[in-house]
This record gives sequence, C-alpha cells and structure tokens, in this order.
Amino acid sequence: MSKGSVPRHLLELARDASAPYPLTAAGRRARFGDCRDHPIERGQIWRATWDDVRLLVLVTDVEHAEIDAVPVTLDPGAEDAESVVLEPALTAFGVGVTLWVGLRTTLPFRVLDEIIDEIPDQIAGWVTAAMSVSRLPTPEGVQVGRRRATLFDSSVTIRAEVEDGLEALRATPALPVGKRPEKSTRTLASILGRAVDLNVLVGALSRQGFSQSDVMSLLRGKRPLTPDMVDAVARVTGVEPTLIAEAVQPLPAEFVEEVDHPRWRPLWRERVQDEGLDEATARLRVSYEMFALAARQTGSRTPDWSARLAQFRRSRNEPETS
Repeated sequence: MSKGSVPRHLLELARDASAPYPLTAAGRRARFGDCRDHPIERGQIWRATWDDVRLLVLVTDVEHAEIDAVPVTLDPGAEDAESVVLEPALTAFGVGVTLWVGLRTTLPFRVLDEIIDEIPDQIAGWVTAAMSVSRLPTPEGVQVGRRRATLFDSSVTIRAEVEDGLEALRATPALPVGKRPEKSTRTLASILGRAVDLNVLVGALSRQGFSQSDVMSLLRGKRPLTPDMVDAVARVTGVEPTLIAEAVQPLPAEFVEEVDHPRWRPLWRERVQDEGLDEATARLRVSYEMFALAARQTGSRTPDWSARLAQFRRSRNEPETS
C-alpha cells in the first residue's frame, strides 16, 4: 500500500499530540521496550513497511523468520464478509479495527518495522481458530464483517489496496541463503585469472565505496562479494556474470534468520540515508559486512550468530579507543 492510503491514519495518530498515550512513541516504549527488538508473538499488531508500502498486520503465528499475518485497517465501515471488526475497547487505537481474515498470508520478518499494539490472547486465539473452523462462538466485542452493499462500496477499494500492499511485501528480496554452508566458494581472483586489471577494477568499484585494499580483499576471498557487485565486475573484466556469481558466498540460514529481525532495520536505514540507496541494496551490503566481521570471530563450530551480531551492534555504539 502506498503512502497516503489506509495506514496513514496510524501515522497521523502517533504523531498527533491527542493520540492515545499507548500509541505514542513514549507509550509504546513503556509497553514494549525497544519496539523493534520485542519478541514477535501471536496477537501482536506490527507495522509492516518496505519502500513506500505501509500496512498494519496482526501476527497469528510465528515460524522461524516468517509470520502468518492478517492485515489490519482503521477505516470505519471498511469491512467485508470475510473480515471481523473489533470494538474500540479491545485495542489502543480508540476506533473500531477491521481484521481482514480473508486476506491472511505469510510475510517475512524483514518487512516488520515496529510493534504497535496487541490484542487480548483469547481474541487472537479465536481469530486463528476461525480461519479453519467455522461457526465458532463470536467473542464479546467482536463482530463478523458485513457484506459489501455494492461494487462501488469503499470497502472494495480498501481491500484492493491492502491486497496490493501484501503482494509488495511478499515480493521483497531475500538475502542469498546457502543450502550447503560447508561447500567452499571460489575466490574472485581464481575466476578472473589474467582478465583482471586491478586499476580498472578499483576504479569501477570505487563508485560503491571500495578502496584498493578492499578490492584486493575481494579478489582473495577475504571480503565477501555481494550479488549486486556481479554486473559491475563483469562489465570491466568481460567475464560472464554467471562465472563471477560463483564467487558470491551465500549467507548461513541461521545468520539470515537473525538479521531478518526488525531490530536490524535501523542499520539498513542509516545506509539508505548516508548513501542514497534503496533499502534492499542497503540491507544486502550491510548484511555482508556484518557477516564478514562476525564470521572472523572465534568460537564454537556452530556459530551463535545472535551473540556475535549483538557484539557487532555494541561495538558500533562504543567510542573508539586510541
């Protein structure tokens, strides 16, 4: 869903001094602590975002780095026969909330932004059960949505906007995940051979912020080559992109599951602001930088990526010592 459509009501509420205290930044911190670091659980309402897409979603189940999600809107009267409406007392929004149960879907963690609210556990359980079992007694404060009156009902437009938003969120690019992490990756130097002119390669990659020492590390496999660099290397070497792509090291699944968590989104957004990148490219580059640093740490054979990345985050917030 684009800016200026359904979810704008939440943003306007949160920025407005008259917004219910639980929805303000201070109120959400008081309820949930770090609104991005909070454990993702059933019954929570999160803001899901990517580029100019904004949606509210109710978490109905969690599986690894994915959620089963039901989209949420706050427009009075926006509902259909496949939705349910919660009365204002059941949420912090102060208005009726429509859960579009008929549009439930699976979304990756990477699109989640901040936790906004949560609904009573018994209501969340009922919504989850009602997806597969019909004719369950409706809890107090919950109403089944009405059928649209005509094809020109505003609910038709809002549902279509929600569907578009969900499609965009599902299509967000994932990080490359290695299926066989024990398989070694070819170095870029072994692929390029005599085709590489170091000065030309440094010149091409300097536009992406790489120094000569960075490029040397890329060639030797000491710094991971990212997928977004393949075409740039291919253009200046004449080597087929499919061959160069063999030097791209996939990321371990456990590492990707950790960096998919919304606690890491501020890092991507810093890079977006600093370098004018889109979030997908910023996330790709910073994830490989984090992996390169975390992978060098000593430890057990199976790395504790959560602990290693926590150390990475702490190091960013600690002043450098001489």
